[in-house]
Amino acid sequence: MSEADSSVRQDQTTLNPVVKAWCYVQYLLFRALLFVLGVMPLGVSLGIMSGLARVAFLVLRTRRRHTIENVLQSSITDDPREAKRIAAAAFRTFLIMITEAMIARQRLSAANWKDHVQVNLHPEVRELLNDPDQGVLVATAHVGNWEILARAASMVKPLRAIYRPFNNPYFDEAIRQDREGENLTLIAKYDADPMRFIRTLTEGEVLAIMIDQHAGNGIYVDFFGRPAKTTTTVAMLHLVTRVPLVVAYAVRTGPLQYELRSGPPLTFKRSGNRENDVREITQTLTRGIEDIAREHPEQYMWGHRRWK
Repeated sequence: MSEADSSVRQDQTTLNPVVKAWCYVQYLLFRALLFVLGVMPLGVSLGIMSGLARVAFLVLRTRRRHTIENVLQSSITDDPREAKRIAAAAFRTFLIMITEAMIARQRLSAANWKDHVQVNLHPEVRELLNDPDQGVLVATAHVGNWEILARAASMVKPLRAIYRPFNNPYFDEAIRQDREGENLTLIAKYDADPMRFIRTLTEGEVLAIMIDQHAGNGIYVDFFGRPAKTTTTVAMLHLVTRVPLVVAYAVRTGPLQYELRSGPPLTFKRSGNRENDVREITQTLTRGIEDIAREHPEQYMWGHRRWK
């Protein structure tokens, strides 16, 4: 299931009857899967998804080749066999992430989330999260389990996360409802209003934004030694609001067990040249994501087209 591009995003009223029916069937299958995962023992669910990951790695040849090429071109390893191992592990991580994210929506609560998530944040970041009046701007990436990151952080402070909608409107609505929580709100990328982002930060909430996917209207910065077009939204928001900026992520340490990590809060002074400031901030954040991917290559999503 692929995420929507702005040029093909649809709603229920624009779909022809056949496509609409097929979208609804997909939605029903998703609800059935969600129910099964909710009642099935965790070990069985993870075993099934691990098996599917191995099958997907064998069957999806183009995606497999693309993933291996990205690993090799990142220079994490120059051994094709090791690159293949990392790519296969990344496939498994992604399917396990989806599975555990769906299970977490039903099993993690304000009363028990600390049984599943170890919080290892920088002390200054902890202070920011514990201050009800202090907004926090979080830059994160597709590593470990970004769903757990958002859900766990929202247990401490209200959080709004930007997400890219799926093509299937029924599926997208179901996913959004299941992903949201009492203090967790999702904002569709194509419905995003900059003033809404600013209000979120000035009202003392957390705003989380993924920065490791190709951004058509972004700028080129260095990522693993190659130019990658990257969103400037985080940099612009930081310059406007002066809210502390944090790189955070959640790595998987075991079945439905995660560690929430962050670097220290970042602040950048305005130099008077906004273009240079935006580039410096964006490059610094991207370098932070690169360091995380180097440390946890098996948990990074190498399959997306980061370098177009």
